[in-house]
Amino acid sequence: MGILRRRPVLRVELRPDEAFGLGEAAALQTALVGVLRAAERAARAPVAADLALEAGAGARVVAVWRNVVVGFVPPDHAPALHDRLAGAAGTRLVVAGWVHRDGDLWRVRAGPRPDDGFPPASAGADLLPPPPRRVLGIPLADQP
Repeated sequence: MGILRRRPVLRVELRPDEAFGLGEAAALQTALVGVLRAAERAARAPVAADLALEAGAGARVVAVWRNVVVGFVPPDHAPALHDRLAGAAGTRLVVAGWVHRDGDLWRVRAGPRPDDGFPPASAGADLLPPPPRRVLGIPLADQP
């Protein structure tokens, strides 16, 4: 039986002009809400988050916070980060970020906290539909 070892962490500091919002907040809302602590959900204030970036399928890059996938890096930022991930084999690439409210959704932003508030999500950030509402694993039919 082998010894479990943590990978070394490579922390990348993003400048304010390099910051970006992660996509698919609507589809991953259940995961986002589930990973927030009860006090964080109740306060509805932005929460600092160390986001681990990991290679996904193809050239995609996913962000993991508290061991849960919380978003996808936008396509215009993914290639550069995917290259950094390939160059940092054997390490965890971590960036500072924020989990914040945007209307009815919690969203994730990689980079420093903006001084003038979080910008709205970019058009096309959420391409996947939200999952159907369920009770005990059974999908609920939408009522007219």
